[in-house]
Amino acid sequence: MSMNKSSLKLDKILRINLTNGKIKTEPMDKDALLFMGGKGLACFYLLKEQGPQIDPFSPNNKLIFAWGPLMALAPATSRFVVVTKSPLTGTFLDSYCGGVFPAKLRFSLPRYAAIIFEGKAKELTYLKIENGNVELKDAKDLSGKSVSDLYDKFGKDFEIAGIGIAGEKRVRYATISCDRGTHHAGRGGAGAVMGSKNLKCIVARGEPPALPEKVKELRIKYVRKLRESPGTQWAIQSGTAGTLSDSHKAGIMPTKGWKMGRFEGYENIDPGKIQKATKRRVACYNCPLACGYSLELKGKFDVKTLKGPEYETIVMLGPNLGINDLSSIAKLDKLCGAFGIDTISTGNILGWLMRCSEEGIIDYDIEFGNVEKSIEVVENIAYRKDELGNVLADGIKRAVSVYGGGELAAECKGMDYPGYDPRGSVGMALAYATSDRGACHKRSWVVAPTTFWGELQWDFETQSSIVKKDQDDNSLLWSLVICDFASPVYLEDLGKEWLKALGYDYTVDQLKSLGERIWNMVRWFNIREGFDRKDDYLPEIMTKPLGGDGPAKGKNITRKDFEKMLDSYYELRGWDKNGRPKKGGTVGN
Repeated sequence: MSMNKSSLKLDKILRINLTNGKIKTEPMDKDALLFMGGKGLACFYLLKEQGPQIDPFSPNNKLIFAWGPLMALAPATSRFVVVTKSPLTGTFLDSYCGGVFPAKLRFSLPRYAAIIFEGKAKELTYLKIENGNVELKDAKDLSGKSVSDLYDKFGKDFEIAGIGIAGEKRVRYATISCDRGTHHAGRGGAGAVMGSKNLKCIVARGEPPALPEKVKELRIKYVRKLRESPGTQWAIQSGTAGTLSDSHKAGIMPTKGWKMGRFEGYENIDPGKIQKATKRRVACYNCPLACGYSLELKGKFDVKTLKGPEYETIVMLGPNLGINDLSSIAKLDKLCGAFGIDTISTGNILGWLMRCSEEGIIDYDIEFGNVEKSIEVVENIAYRKDELGNVLADGIKRAVSVYGGGELAAECKGMDYPGYDPRGSVGMALAYATSDRGACHKRSWVVAPTTFWGELQWDFETQSSIVKKDQDDNSLLWSLVICDFASPVYLEDLGKEWLKALGYDYTVDQLKSLGERIWNMVRWFNIREGFDRKDDYLPEIMTKPLGGDGPAKGKNITRKDFEKMLDSYYELRGWDKNGRPKKGGTVGN
């Protein structure tokens, strides 16, 4: 028997008190309904319920798993978001993860929109969710295991989201991983918060619901649209690895600790090499894009991957470390995946360490291209083994405060820069600086229209409007919790067709304004935590000329030009000169 629309609407919250073991179901706050789901819903609860200036590792810091109304019902929506206060940056943190686990979670908890974890368990614990039954279980025997290893205990019928040893050790950029460690809520240290709560994993099993005919028809329609849209062909044809050619051509590929924008070993890691090594394409639940790829590589190491590595990982663990062997990059990626640490931050820290060693800032014997030493450092970080590993596990800003080398650190708010050098695409400097969770390319991928597809890479006047629109659009997208790669299709009508089919009644005007409201709401959270204009900064390294060859050779960004972009951005947002919203953005108004 098919379910009616009302039975597919999300209107409940699952609240887990880890301190006393109590599990409670409650109706969604009526004011939270405005923010739909995902990022908006989770921020609403975090801002309303959590006091300011809380230590991210305090039991009082909430950890929220949230999802959107379309999740696992519409194609390319099997995704969830983890929201908390970041132990890496001290800001609001939202980190996203796809795969099959999100679908199992949705099917296990029909009508629920989020799980809110509070407090701290006395011993290592896991949450088991099986067809609506929820219980906390002892996880002491799971300590130290990777997420992939956990499947030996729970079997193939369950999907798992959890932490590795890095999360247990509170490495401040530890991830939460699912689907045998192939998908990650990667940035900002949500895994470390999970570890601080003695929560090892969530295991979920549930069966897909019978769907109304209208929803079935929409599924067929959107599978076709996703397959045929010009905006999704790159994902279908090459996945994120295709970005390597764009980045190399533009001369913005981080190389040897951000010294250069082109890598002399590029031909060994280009998209053609990845395509040749691809044995099968990999998809999330109910997604026709199949943007992932499983590789078999023979080089310095013999490596088989279940998925990836993706563009950001390839660049930050390859060119940025002077490593031109795909098998070595994949080896480092698998190591990070097993330990549960963010590959972007890890690659940045390793590149910074190599450059500091090269320039005599740190007395540590590690050279660009040294894979074996890189493996050793990654292990030391994950286990916090020695003094250096323990410091690096706290992130780049902590490392700079101990050892110096701040002029070589590419970061904002303590979050390491991803794989696009702003000296060859100046809008990325603004995108990194104004990102709500610290330096992030996902909030605004302004590099694409201005640099990959256009010739505005050094036009400071055009960047602020593009960045703002991207950030607003993505705040809506991530409250629906739709995959970024499907945005060209779903943002055509702001998701309204699907929302209507599922029984939601949002007007187009409400949807158009929702992204901006959520962005302002998150800004208020960060302001409450002490952040303002001083934290929307350009790191010193970006003021220095870029070396190597390529179109961006010799380019830099002056502080004057950057501050003008920031002024323009604040004005467009309706914020004052210090970056405070003048109106809107508060809960419930």
